[in-house]
Order: sequence, then structure tokens, then C-alpha cells
Amino acid sequence: MDAMNNGTPSERTELKRVLKLPTLVCQGLAYLCPACVLMYYGIINVLTNGHFPLTLLVAGFAMTLTALSYAKMCRKYPVAGSVYSYVSKSIGPKLGFIAGWGLMLDYFLLPMVSYLSCGLYLNIMFPAIPVWAWVIIAVIFVAVCNCIGIGVASIVNNINVIAPILALIVTIIFIIKFVMGGGGAGTLIYPEAIYNADMFNFSSIMTGAGIMAIVFVGFDSVTTYSEETIEPEKNMPRAVILICVGAAIEFFIVAYFMNCGWPYEVGAIQDPDTAITEYNIHIGIGWMNTIFILINTLASIGCCIAGQGATSRILLGMGRDGFLPKSFFGYVHPKFKTPVKNVLLTAVVGLTAIIFQDSLTDAMSLVSFGALLGFVLTNICVVVRFWVKDKERSGAAVLRNLIIPVIAAAICAYLWLSLPVAGKIVGFSWLAIGVIVLAIKTKGFRQLPPELNL
Repeated sequence: MDAMNNGTPSERTELKRVLKLPTLVCQGLAYLCPACVLMYYGIINVLTNGHFPLTLLVAGFAMTLTALSYAKMCRKYPVAGSVYSYVSKSIGPKLGFIAGWGLMLDYFLLPMVSYLSCGLYLNIMFPAIPVWAWVIIAVIFVAVCNCIGIGVASIVNNINVIAPILALIVTIIFIIKFVMGGGGAGTLIYPEAIYNADMFNFSSIMTGAGIMAIVFVGFDSVTTYSEETIEPEKNMPRAVILICVGAAIEFFIVAYFMNCGWPYEVGAIQDPDTAITEYNIHIGIGWMNTIFILINTLASIGCCIAGQGATSRILLGMGRDGFLPKSFFGYVHPKFKTPVKNVLLTAVVGLTAIIFQDSLTDAMSLVSFGALLGFVLTNICVVVRFWVKDKERSGAAVLRNLIIPVIAAAICAYLWLSLPVAGKIVGFSWLAIGVIVLAIKTKGFRQLPPELNL
């Protein structure tokens, strides 16, 4: 065992390189959960006056340009930590610390959105139990699993990948059947499903696109498989781009078909947060609601267990390194061998879902704030690293290292600033706390900041 842990690289056990590009792309798309777009139908359509597909098109365009930048940085710095590592190595460790601090907001709050989604849909199935009660039940269940180390996430993992895709396929088939039978728009060739001049509002589209950045969070997740990938220096950047492009196309097509099935009837939606259940009834598949709610519950619980587990261990690492108080954050339960105190802290954060039970939109915007900040900084890193420092400025490099990343950064920054006020207040407050922490840890910015374990 010591030889494996402490020996030379040649003595260490290496993972077998078996993953090819198609496998990486499929794994990445599964991680993004192709069916998640169904959940946001009502929220974004109401916000944008029926322009759900166009909103996803804008978000997908910005994310695809960002994926090009991410691919370049992934090739340059094949290390863990993504945005945090890129900013630290390309621009500087102080701004890198702030980037990592912003990224931590996503780690903390993404489970909160899943708790809320779980509560909202279970309340539809069991209306006698309020949303807040379901949130508390889910938080307690997830905390117990992570405290005692039950691997529930691995048990439901395959279900979370296969079941949502099957539900999505069934929904699309019935939408097509409904429309071809004269329902909805009555045709699948319906340009107004994308753009309606009478109902178009640029500001609401950009706000919606900013919120929908949440569906692209994790498109870079396959980079964790670098050691198992054949020719990772070539296949990994390609996979990142194809995953993002593939997700953008799939999300757009699904949204387009949904608008063909229920075109511009946003005023008829009673509850935007759970409008997919109303949509299913509208196209004659109300029986799918029970299946969808069960799938959503499993997916939400699995996401929360994995997210809370990852966050608690990040805090554990920061506690052990002395960045956070070791007595609390560095504690490991002697029996369960898990960071119980960190798990309970993240559980308390998860309870904030109760505050947002009347507005899933605001909860989503909190996660999108951290994601968009990371996207902006990744694009800036490309310019600083390749254009400014490496001076790669000839021929096509002007396009790759300057024009595309600048355009991508500008679009992502605009989407970032277009987020709802609640998301920006919490997000900028979190960043302000990060600046204060950085000032303390660096003795007034005179020393290098501590390294974050992200």
C-alpha cells in the first residue's frame, strides 16, 4: 500500500485507458440530464412570453463559445479544479481564489435547488403535505445517508441516467402525436414556436438565458476521466465541445416541440414552477405525471447526496489545511468515518430551499450566478494566457485567442448581469465575503492566498 501511495510514478497503479470519444460524449450528456429541460418549461416560457426555445438558443450559443475556451484551457492545464486552476495559473492566485470562492457558491446551493424541486413535485402528488415539509424530509434523509456513509447515490445512479431519457422520449412522441392530430399549433413546422414579434422582449430573453445557464453546469465533468481516456490531449477537448453543442441542440429541439404542442398559452399556466404536469394533462398524458414525479424525486435525491457529499469533503480539506477552523471543519466522526459536522452544516444550507418555495426562478438564479462568473473568467483566461502571455497572435489565432473568447465573455457577462435581483444580491454578497476572507488570509493582499481544494 505504501508503495502505491508514495512510490515513483512508474510504481503507481495506473488506470486502464479504454474510453473513446463517443463514450465520453455520452457520459457527459447523461450527466447533464437531457430531460431536465422539461422542468423549466413553465418558468422560462412565462418569463419570456413563450420564447423558451429562443432563450435556450441564446444560452446554448454562449455556452458553446465558452466550451471552445474551456477546451483550450483543458489542453493547456489538464488538472483538477477547472476554473479555479485556470484563473490561478493564467491571471493570478488572488483572482483565482475569488473564482474558486464563487465556484463554492454552486457547490453549496445546487443541492438546494434539487431539494426545492423535490418538494414542489411531491406536493403535487401529496398535496396534504406542504412543500416545506417535503424539503425538511429530503434534507434529513440526505444528511443521514451522508453521515453514516450509505451509498444511495450509486444505487439510483443508473435509474437517474436511463429513466429521464425514456420519459423524455415518451413525452416527445406524444407531443408529435398530439400536434399531428390537430392539437396545439397543428403543425411541426411552426416558426412562431421560436420567435413571435408581438411578444418578444429582449431583456426577458437575456434574463431567461442567464437563468438557463444552470442546465449547462457540469458540461466539463468528463475531464475527471482523463486518466482513463485514450489520447486525452486530443479527445478530451473535443468531448467538452461536443457535449455542450449536443446538449444545446437537444434542449432547443425539445423546447421547440413543446411550444408546438402548447403555443404561447403562457397565461394559462397556473404554476410555472411545476408547469410540466399541466403540460402533460394538456396533451393528454396526465398519467405521465406520477412517473415524472417519481423520476424527479430519485434524481433530486441522488443529486443532493452526491452534491452534499462533495461539498462536505471540500470543507474537510479546507479544515485540514487550516484555511477554515480545524476543530469544526476538519472533524471526522470516529465511527462513521465521515465529516459529520460539515454534512450537518450543508444540510442547514439546504433548508434555505424553504425560503424559495414560491420562486424556483430565484433559487436557480443563485446557482447560475456562480456558473456564469466561472464562464466569464474562463473566456478571459484564454485571452490572457494565449494572446497576452504566450503571444499566439498569427493567422487563425486572432480568432481563437481573442475574438471568440472576448465575444463569449461579453455575452456571458451580459447574461450574468441580467439575472434576477435576488440572485445578484446573494451572489455579490458572497463574493464580498470572499474578498474579506482573502484580505485576512493574505495579510492585506501582501501574501499569496491559500490553495483551495476544489
